Amino acid sequence: MALGSIQNSVNAFFKKYLPDSWITKAFIGASNYLWFIRKVFRSAFYLRGKHLDTFIRVVTNQVRFTGLQALPMLSIIALSLGAVTIIEALVFLPKLGQNDFIGNLLRLVIIREIGPLITAIIVLARSGSAITAELCTQKMHREIDSLEMMGINPYLLIVLPRLFAGVISVMLLIIYFDVIAIVGGYLISLVVTSFPFSIFVDTLARSITMTDLISTFIKAVLMGIVIPLTCTYYGLKPESLFQIPIYVSKAVIYSLFTVFLLNAFISVLFYL
Repeated sequence: MALGSIQNSVNAFFKKYLPDSWITKAFIGASNYLWFIRKVFRSAFYLRGKHLDTFIRVVTNQVRFTGLQALPMLSIIALSLGAVTIIEALVFLPKLGQNDFIGNLLRLVIIREIGPLITAIIVLARSGSAITAELCTQKMHREIDSLEMMGINPYLLIVLPRLFAGVISVMLLIIYFDVIAIVGGYLISLVVTSFPFSIFVDTLARSITMTDLISTFIKAVLMGIVIPLTCTYYGLKPESLFQIPIYVSKAVIYSLFTVFLLNAFISVLFYL
């Protein structure tokens, strides 16, 4: 029996015997989402020839929109958070005799937690909601149906490029956020403090471990996958115009919930 038939049979069972239960809604929602993921990754096997050229072009455009155009907003947020964190660390830790802990504090707050989390939230708020709204509109205008009628797999040329672009953009934006927050934050902190740059760099370099880099990389990859995957999933669901804001809202809420969950889980997994 095909996997699709098994999925339909199980969904029908829950609808019949637990029609109004939250368990049924949760199970069917998770089942449909996993089936959607399977379709997306299976479409990668057909990535060749003319589809590959189109795929690369869409990925490039999405990276430009999701990554490059988000830099001004990300820079302002990174500078403000980095400056506040560094100023407070440089002012209060020396009073407690904890000069050597400055690097560890920046590693814990900026590199390990704030960098990945804030970057993912910005990508979700700015690009994730736009992806959902765009796909909802395309579906209502029958553009998705037109692609299928022409023999073009919409998962291959619509969902998969946004998935790759999401991973690339989130990863590069996290690196950019950390650099701007630390370097820019230190330069701004010189207005109120005179902590030597050589000591600042030395304490930070000695505090960063390979575990921090690996955990940040995993967060970037998983968040870069989850955000476009969830947003495209809900972007292809509306059946009428009035459902578009409903599914845009659902995409943002569920993506945000998953991002926070992933961030907490990976942090606990690596640092317990």
